Amino acid sequence: MRIMKKFLLSMMVFVAALSFNACKDSGEEQQMSQNETSSKAFTELGKTIPVGIEDENGTLKVSFIVTAQFYTITPTKENEKYISLIREALKNESPIQVFIKPNTHEIAKVEKGSGEDIRYFKSVFTKEAKNEAAKLTTVLPNVATLNSMFALIKNQACGASTASSPCITFRYPVDGCYARAHKMRQILINNGYDCEKQFVYGNLKASTGTCCVAWSYHVAILVSYINASGVIEKRIIDPSLFPGGPVTDTAWRNACINTSCGSASVSSYVNTAGNVYYRSPTNSYLYDNNLVNTNCVLTKFSSLSGCSPSPAPSVSSCGY
Repeated sequence: MRIMKKFLLSMMVFVAALSFNACKDSGEEQQMSQNETSSKAFTELGKTIPVGIEDENGTLKVSFIVTAQFYTITPTKENEKYISLIREALKNESPIQVFIKPNTHEIAKVEKGSGEDIRYFKSVFTKEAKNEAAKLTTVLPNVATLNSMFALIKNQACGASTASSPCITFRYPVDGCYARAHKMRQILINNGYDCEKQFVYGNLKASTGTCCVAWSYHVAILVSYINASGVIEKRIIDPSLFPGGPVTDTAWRNACINTSCGSASVSSYVNTAGNVYYRSPTNSYLYDNNLVNTNCVLTKFSSLSGCSPSPAPSVSSCGY
């Protein structure tokens, strides 16, 4: 009888242990499932460096290298560690991994960059202004040549029958101005000319005539030419905003602060050498001399038009 009781007691303990382990395994599987669901709920913006953060009506607007779009994060208790990582990376110009909520500009998660990420970005994101050895003609001889270059550039717009691949994404102004400007410069280079670029920074808003876009910065090529009086003047070429022809840089900057699209302002602007692919507000540079990033970005955006999708598709896979 005692043997039978011991056996039954042992069986009860064994069954309880099985039940406990089953519950534990079920809990772990449920947690793993929740984590997987959670990670699938995020869209990877990629490894990037923040270059600005500002408060607007209780929401923090964050800008990152290269992309002209703002991303947002609400200063809640839950987001404290993410905001801290963003501010630290901003201070040190160091990379972080950023995830956003799908189909929004809202930052959902931030992770610290690895040592390898830091080494990579230090090698490409530099304070050094690099000069090119080859010298091209930097002043076009007359307004006819200026207009001829504008026509060549516009003929490469996506949707034009004359465009080669990759076409220039003037019809999708949401992002990619850096790639458009670099491709426009390449067309000038192919014809024996060079140019500057102008970067404008701020809380920018622009209208396409049918919709509005918001940018943390905008860039286009700035071309010098000799006018009919023999005086050198400069004009911006940017068919995404001015499809009719070259314009003064003042007119171009004013188009970047179209208040019919909401509150807008310019904080600064600067002219750079034409080979600068991206310039941060704090004077750091990226270069894309082989047009690797340029062509990749234009290809990814080539089928898009208007002001959607917004945010723009991730181009984190495009290397430099």
